[in-house]
Amino acid sequence: MSCPVEPRHIAQYRAEGCTRVEGAFSPQWVERLTAAIDRCHAALAAGRPLPPVGTVGPRNPPSLHRTGAGGVQLRNCMAADRAFLDWIAESPAAAIVGALTGAAHVRFWMDATFIKQGSDPETATPWHNDVCTFPFTGEQQPSLWVALTDVDEENAPLLTLAGSNQDAWRYHSPLSRQDISLPGYRPWQELLDRVAAPGADIRVWPAHAGDCLLIHPRTIHASRPQAPGRRGRRVAFTTRWLGSDVVWAPDALSVTVAGLSDHPAMRAGAPPPDALFPIVWQRG
Repeated sequence: MSCPVEPRHIAQYRAEGCTRVEGAFSPQWVERLTAAIDRCHAALAAGRPLPPVGTVGPRNPPSLHRTGAGGVQLRNCMAADRAFLDWIAESPAAAIVGALTGAAHVRFWMDATFIKQGSDPETATPWHNDVCTFPFTGEQQPSLWVALTDVDEENAPLLTLAGSNQDAWRYHSPLSRQDISLPGYRPWQELLDRVAAPGADIRVWPAHAGDCLLIHPRTIHASRPQAPGRRGRRVAFTTRWLGSDVVWAPDALSVTVAGLSDHPAMRAGAPPPDALFPIVWQRG
């Protein structure tokens, strides 16, 4: 399998915290992933269990979350459908992550799918960055965002604050405990003020089905709802990855992951163990 990453993608990712790799995934992969997402969506919406067909290590269980009128987020479905597991093993996904981050090796972590339909403001994804609640540290824990529908500027495109990947701190997420504060965290309002500031370097990321974006864990990003009158849905399949510089470093503001946060093999300051997070790509 060939890796479509070019030097221009690497340079943009390092400078701005996001880059688009055009045509990264074939129409066949787009079709297979979309069908798998629809199967998982139907099962979760009907309250049916999603038994695993393979293993990807400790995860929170598959779940469905509704956002406004027309917005749906699916989480942790990777082990529930063979198409997802085949995508990790057979597609260029892991190679793209490795090439763009410079990692010596790459492990899969977790997945989330975003389905947006309609112009309800609540279907928008609010401004945030990902690392604020991660129990890992390291530069090489990005999000790979794959467009499964065409995404133009009226179809809920992703937005980023260019250069925010250079930040040296985390923000105190509203999803974390609010009764404590820790060194190295800044108030969440500072994140919101940065994107609202005059002259903020906000980038809009249109994409065709099969294109992907790689988003640095500190890059501040969001998405719009669909424009009024827009028909159809916008589907983006996202996965998080762990590169060779990532170590386990939970604190009191980290998200708790079932079966992982208290696992005896997870040692503070050490890389994820192969038994739980197998290496799926290695450089060379």
